[in-house]
Amino acid sequence: MNTKATVPAPPAAPEAQESYIVSEGKKRGSTREVREEAAFDRYYTVLRVHPGDAILTDNWHTNEVLDHARNNFEGYTFAMRTLEAWGAMFENDRRAYYTAGGRVWVMDLEPCEGKKKRLPGFGAGKK
Repeated sequence: MNTKATVPAPPAAPEAQESYIVSEGKKRGSTREVREEAAFDRYYTVLRVHPGDAILTDNWHTNEVLDHARNNFEGYTFAMRTLEAWGAMFENDRRAYYTAGGRVWVMDLEPCEGKKKRLPGFGAGKK
């Protein structure tokens, strides 16, 4: 009689976080994929949104998209994973690229400790 004991396999290592629930923005509650580096709370204040080295056509569409990006990003602090969920691609801790309106916009960033209020002097109500 062959009594071969079956040994249960050890539990598998937990997988890295592949998605998270969006807690900011107009699509709250939706699931988004995130990179492993963006899984933890790292915050960035968007200091400036600009076209970088691109030569842009001065027309209604370009101006509207740039104004929209500036009004909705400049001066605000976001979690890295939120910016990535919205489509920003990080080059480093000081720069990210965001595609909107068929154009690539450059975001100048400043790392910060946590969420904070919008910086004064930014957005549609600036003086």
